[in-house]
Amino acid sequence: MIIFNLAPIQSLTLTNNMAGVASLGYDNNGIIIYCNSEDEYFAYDRTCPYHLDESIPVENVDNFMYAECPECGSIYQLWYSGFPTEKSVSQCPLKQFRTTYNPNTKILYIYN
Repeated sequence: MIIFNLAPIQSLTLTNNMAGVASLGYDNNGIIIYCNSEDEYFAYDRTCPYHLDESIPVENVDNFMYAECPECGSIYQLWYSGFPTEKSVSQCPLKQFRTTYNPNTKILYIYN
């Protein structure tokens, strides 16, 4: 379990915004934390599932609503469970972690 304090990161309290956390996730590629609404957060592994063996991390694009693989160009919809867009080479979504958010403490719990 990862315990993440969102209080110092004001941008993550805004809907349709995201932040990256380094040195976590598969091969330490990091995770993406995405704010879907005032009290709903999604967390994804940054590793592109199409390039799992090469361990290629995705990058944020288009106002933080998408993540894109720099190798294959697959684009993942962060508000839609990390699923790739229709035109993406990848057919698998980003690995999603379960999250629980406590609005009183501004603590986000991320579970494997």
